[in-house]
Amino acid sequence: MKNQTDFSSRIGVRAVVAGMMAALTSMLLLMFLIAALGIWNFNLNEVTSAGPLFWTATSVAWVISMYLAGFVASVGARAQGNIEGTLNAVAACSASYLMSGLFFLLFASNALDSVLSSGNSQFYLRIFLGETIAFAVGIYGGMVGAHYGQRTTAGYKEIRRAQNFST
Repeated sequence: MKNQTDFSSRIGVRAVVAGMMAALTSMLLLMFLIAALGIWNFNLNEVTSAGPLFWTATSVAWVISMYLAGFVASVGARAQGNIEGTLNAVAACSASYLMSGLFFLLFASNALDSVLSSGNSQFYLRIFLGETIAFAVGIYGGMVGAHYGQRTTAGYKEIRRAQNFST
């Protein structure tokens, strides 16, 4: 009889969606914190003229959010190794990028248009570097989540064996 706790694949849609929701929720909460500190006032039309403090704060918020996305997706899928953790993290981070891009297209198209039409190559390079760092940290979060998942799954299997032995 096959053990019910063994899964053939540890990459799941629910875990990826959970990671994406964790990323977007934490990003929103951190943006509220940035607004509470007086760094930004949620006016999307002022994004192009925002100072370096705003971009630093939002980059840190996005890095934290991507780490949480990778970690939650990896733990939620009960990933057993770095490869599974990385795949869950990549899927969750990619979904987060797509959803945030969709948000900008739907709700902030004027601000996005002004950002894209600014033509400042250094600005684009900074965005690229920040996004690359956030994506890498998200993958690292997936690996950390996989190690955490290995420990908790191993503990769960020990409990199940003890319960089966005692009956």
